[in-house]
Amino acid sequence: MRLLSVIIATVLLAGCAGQSKSTISDEERMEITKNFDGLQDNYRARLQKNPNDYDASVKLAATYYKDGDTEAASYYIDQVPDDQCSLLNNCWLTRADIAYSKKDYGQAKYYIDYSLAVGKDVYAVKNLYGIILAQQGNMDLSRRYFFEARVGFKNEDTIRNNLAMTEMMEGKYKQAAERLLPLYQKNRFDPQIKANLIVSLMLSQQYNAVKNLLMQEMSEQEAATMFDQLNDDLTQPNLYPLASYSVPSHAPIVTETETETETETETETETETETSIEAEQDAVPTVLNTQLETNEQQQADHNEDVKS
Repeated sequence: MRLLSVIIATVLLAGCAGQSKSTISDEERMEITKNFDGLQDNYRARLQKNPNDYDASVKLAATYYKDGDTEAASYYIDQVPDDQCSLLNNCWLTRADIAYSKKDYGQAKYYIDYSLAVGKDVYAVKNLYGIILAQQGNMDLSRRYFFEARVGFKNEDTIRNNLAMTEMMEGKYKQAAERLLPLYQKNRFDPQIKANLIVSLMLSQQYNAVKNLLMQEMSEQEAATMFDQLNDDLTQPNLYPLASYSVPSHAPIVTETETETETETETETETETETSIEAEQDAVPTVLNTQLETNEQQQADHNEDVKS
């Protein structure tokens, strides 16, 4: 796997809600500390007492999903009838999350529409739909959903990061760096934000700023070596760094392997070149999505849903 695919993961985020209250429950504490085993034990115990505790089923499914177990998440969320799902927070959202993780974007959109229709998790599903639209190349509509989500999303920094990612995917690296810099100053230990900032600074040729960031965590010699490697990776004419997206319920970031990247690049090169690289220099790669085919009819249907 190339250094770039390990260290520089350009990420669209789903966000993690902060806890502002000084008094929190055991469940909330386990959520904050990501004690997934404890949460799973808790929700399974509730289901053993009452198999029709659909709130526990939803929470258990969401916990499994955050822990990266989509098979178990799917099993438990499927136990919830649709009419009950519409009454519970996170139910349609969790179904959309699971469909998104399986790259079934049409099904994810279907669940998002249901969530919006019943007024559940409105801002979270708008953020998710913005992520899907960005991956499909519809940046203008993606930004619209991110801006709408920003109004009520619990973690505004997540939306700001996602807006910066749409700018990077369009090759607007300097603009993305300007948006990411204050986020980095607030979240210096967030590896995703720092990686995104470094990429945008590199591709906007702000090299001194990159070196300064690297030297915060390594020696000058190590920073110089890392800089040279990054510069080499980012200036190869045939290298197109895949955007590596986090799944919407805070599961660990999974970067694409070099083999997957090469295979997808070969099959998508002609289309990507025509649609995404015209404004770029040949030696400077654009952050591209090589995984998806744009479903224009789904987008049109969703636009009509929003209008109505």
